[in-house]
Amino acid sequence: MPNSLGTPPRLLHRLRVGSRLVPAARRPPRAPCGLAALLALAASASARASEAPTAASSSGEAAKPDRPFARGVVVSCPGYGEIWGSEAMVEAVRELKQLGVQWIQIHPYARIDRDGRVGFRPAAERGYLERAVQIVRAEGLQLFVKPHLSYWGNFTWRGTIEFSTRAEWARFFETYRAFILDQARFAQRHGVPALAVGTELERTVQFEAEWRAIIADVREVYDGHLTYAANWDGVDRVRFWEALDSIGVQAYFPVGERDASREALDARWSSILAELRGYSERWDRPIVLAEIGYTRSVDAAVRPWEAERQSTPEAVRIRTALGDLALEHTAKAPFILGVFWWKWIPGWSWFQRDFSMRDPEMKALLKAHWGESS
Repeated sequence: MPNSLGTPPRLLHRLRVGSRLVPAARRPPRAPCGLAALLALAASASARASEAPTAASSSGEAAKPDRPFARGVVVSCPGYGEIWGSEAMVEAVRELKQLGVQWIQIHPYARIDRDGRVGFRPAAERGYLERAVQIVRAEGLQLFVKPHLSYWGNFTWRGTIEFSTRAEWARFFETYRAFILDQARFAQRHGVPALAVGTELERTVQFEAEWRAIIADVREVYDGHLTYAANWDGVDRVRFWEALDSIGVQAYFPVGERDASREALDARWSSILAELRGYSERWDRPIVLAEIGYTRSVDAAVRPWEAERQSTPEAVRIRTALGDLALEHTAKAPFILGVFWWKWIPGWSWFQRDFSMRDPEMKALLKAHWGESS
């Protein structure tokens, strides 16, 4: 039975009656929504592109999707996002477009305190968010907003956010709901096609009724594509996927040992894709890899979530091979709606070092797999 904090009867009524949530097997097909609808419009162009000569990658020929597919990169920030409204953002989006990127993801922040309170500045008061929409749209790209909670100083990461009292949990869901609704209203007002209702909040998803209530409230103010971004090992703990339009995954799956062969890495990716296909079939929803990335490290295959960076030739070689494999395998999976690579920071920042998609080897891979000639 779902764990509940006593969701108000009005919200529970909406969840049980207004949203008409029924098992996937008995639910009528949904009309294309947000991300899926935009990709459907590009289907003919994608088909033509798949017939064009492909650019070579380290494994031979770059794999090309034979259906609409969101080619995305997360444009991150050294602070709270002000850089998304800057000239550096203009330059970043233009360069990403030249590499074949079609979607930009940004992650507006709210602050989470130990007592459960989520504090945030309304999106309408953060002019750099509106400017980010304008910058992305001016280049003909699409925007995915995936809000994050800034946990620094209070928790070790978003996946460890939890509370010890009912009052703290109630405060969390009340204030988090306000934050996400603010983001949803902003997204609706500015025509943002895709929005995540949460990211890596692993220890909160046990409260299914509260999450369903938040999703139902977001549906009332936003009609774009909705997802939730679960950590790679937490997808099965989420019980409300059918209330969303896709299954979001932070795809930092271990893919092999340090000295794993290409064949072993291929086999591991086949296993990962089989697992993701199972989730997609079970919930009747496509998969979005809401984040994926590797840093320059000889252990990137073993612990891809770790930010340790090495600049040795071996570390660069391993990262290049891992990126190439991920691009190749995800392009072939028909149940994957898109991929977003972590991370690209505009301008200069110390935080650019780890996972940087601006490193030459990663830009070359994007160009080979997603570029105009591919």
